[in-house]
Amino acid sequence: MEIQTQSVNTRPQSHIPEFFNMTWRSRHNQSIPDHSLTFLWSLSVSIKDFGALLGSLGVKGLADTFGRRNAILIVNALSVVGASLMFMSKVTASFEVLIVGRLIFGLFCGLVMSLNPLYIQGVSPTNLRGILLGMVRHSCSHSFSNFVHSSENLIWIQCGCVGESYFLK
Repeated sequence: MEIQTQSVNTRPQSHIPEFFNMTWRSRHNQSIPDHSLTFLWSLSVSIKDFGALLGSLGVKGLADTFGRRNAILIVNALSVVGASLMFMSKVTASFEVLIVGRLIFGLFCGLVMSLNPLYIQGVSPTNLRGILLGMVRHSCSHSFSNFVHSSENLIWIQCGCVGESYFLK
């Protein structure tokens, strides 16, 4: 099956569907149907964005309950759990674990992308607060675009995280 996309997810498109097919074949002794493969591929790609949406909704409660700095430290555990699950999905031969790992990593992304500016806003001097937040946003987007345009780094940004880079070995 050939999946055509123009997003940053094109590099693992040959490895992850192959993993889905291998896992399905080991369970059912047949190749995965095309519609199921398309569904699983679409779900595994989009579940991270859904997790980020859910994570961004919980920022206020987490920051108010634990404080901004402690919330960032707690949320970092989600990154480790999500990456570990994505890594373990190949070892356990379970694409469900990959999808759950991407969901948890998406929660981390949604939380941390809002918690970091909150923390910077809280610790920066009042007269520099606007410029520092502007610099954070600019540096994130500028660094990201430079990172993507560097050909040797392109594979890492396309994978989304270290856990998924395991598939490329």
